[in-house]
Amino acid sequence: MLVLIGPSASGKTESAKIMINRYPISRVVTCTTRPKRINEIDGFDYHFYSLEEFKNLEKQGYFIETAVYNGFWYGTPKNELGDDKFIILEPQGLESFLALKPCLIVAIFLNTDESVRMSRMKERKDKTKDIEKRIEADRIEFNLNHIKGLDLVIDTTDITLSNLADLVYSKYIELLKQKQENDNGSTC
Repeated sequence: MLVLIGPSASGKTESAKIMINRYPISRVVTCTTRPKRINEIDGFDYHFYSLEEFKNLEKQGYFIETAVYNGFWYGTPKNELGDDKFIILEPQGLESFLALKPCLIVAIFLNTDESVRMSRMKERKDKTKDIEKRIEADRIEFNLNHIKGLDLVIDTTDITLSNLADLVYSKYIELLKQKQENDNGSTC
């Protein structure tokens, strides 16, 4: 399973959408209490829940992991895991996945200059206050010195989303094959 990690507006979601259309890989649809953004589709981008609904699912053991990011809850449903799947996680989520070892994981971090990320957030019409809050939180949350379990870091600052999608998928397949050889072919 491919795990994409990176700060806000590093290219995770958009490059992933391209991969879905080009390669035999599908997205694990996670759950969140965050409000839906313009053009997001419930059940495709995320499963959007109220905090009460989310907490009820958590009590029922529905999630393999949960995390809080920017004041909102995120969780991964157990029934979404499988081969040829990818998921976008926060560092806390990656830690949980690696501890649980639900399957072979290739973790790729997408790193982007802060100024480029700020421009991307402005282009997608995020509020200035939210942008500043995310950038500040990301400096701490996505500090590479504190994230364990990464297989690769890709700088997305000067790469098109199309090329990024191709690069991420090719590196994922390469690293997954290496891990399968070292783990006797084990997968999800």
